[in-house]
Amino acid sequence: MTTMEMSPMSGVLVAVVIPAYNAGDFVAQTLQSVIDQTHKALEIIVVDDGSTDETASICRRFAAADPRIQILSTENRGVAAARNTGIEASKADYIAFLDADDLWHPTYVERMLSALHPLPACWGAVYALHRFVDSEGYCTKSGSSINARESILIRHLVFRFVGNGSGFMVRRAVIDKIGGYDPSYANRGIGGCEDFDFELRTAEHFKIEAVPLGLVGYRVHSAAMSADRSRMARSLLAVNEQCVARNPQLPAFVVSCARASAHLYAFSKFAALKDWESAAASLKQIYHHSPLLAAGVITKLMLSKTLRAANRAWSRARPIRQQKQKKLKKFEEINPLMPLVGGWSVFRTKALFRRLSEIDRCDGGTATAKR
Repeated sequence: MTTMEMSPMSGVLVAVVIPAYNAGDFVAQTLQSVIDQTHKALEIIVVDDGSTDETASICRRFAAADPRIQILSTENRGVAAARNTGIEASKADYIAFLDADDLWHPTYVERMLSALHPLPACWGAVYALHRFVDSEGYCTKSGSSINARESILIRHLVFRFVGNGSGFMVRRAVIDKIGGYDPSYANRGIGGCEDFDFELRTAEHFKIEAVPLGLVGYRVHSAAMSADRSRMARSLLAVNEQCVARNPQLPAFVVSCARASAHLYAFSKFAALKDWESAAASLKQIYHHSPLLAAGVITKLMLSKTLRAANRAWSRARPIRQQKQKKLKKFEEINPLMPLVGGWSVFRTKALFRRLSEIDRCDGGTATAKR
């Protein structure tokens, strides 16, 4: 008898909602990572969001071999609407979200459910951390190790613990309270950070648990939604301002930190595109928070150009595939207990984290008072 067969939670049904748009290159690997989960009580709902490639046919092949898989087809309406379609079709009391190009470690659902299920109803969700994966499935680097639990709205607004749409599981009660994902961002042409918006709205009403392990393989490739740097920057800025507007009780210091955090991200995206007008607007917002931080951003930008030139020369000298064979491992080969590293920066300091933690504790009633 396996560990899962002996577990009292082995029969708890979990819905897995997978929005898929032209994901033919990766969706087979994604589905396989779900099928291989140690927790077997799953309803796997793939929402084909108007794909024009072989996504639907690949999913149908998997569905023919696994009765847990259900495929829904819609016109292309964006990832938020696709997730909402999957939510509406699901029956489980727990819902997990997975993008069609990402991967889960086989113990992902088991660990997430084990963390959330025993907690009181005021705990609405649980998240895991991630490792970055390239188009071939090799882990290129660790995601951030920074995490927090319980009432995390303020810290999450500034530190963005989850970092992608594939590391979040909620109770059905969350959907009943806040609704689903917000499709208005896509309707305005700034889709991309709807997952962050959903997490923040969850944190406004519920406590959130953390599984601080790299259980998600977050794939970075040229066709990913996140590859549209300008849209991602504008999406994050909009989500940030929406949260601030919904929460007028936030202290001025928190609002300043939140805006600085969002504009640091936006500046990096705009600068990479050489959209200097937009980059300057973000730099101005960073300066309002801290002139010293703004000066550091400019210095880092100049240094990064030198480093990128050096890295390009190094890459030409050593073929990428040779580097992978010598240094990189596939996601499934990495022990999930291997610690993640990094996440701290000149802005995201441990001192700032401690200060925001105190504010979260003092304002912790926000998550329950709104219920």
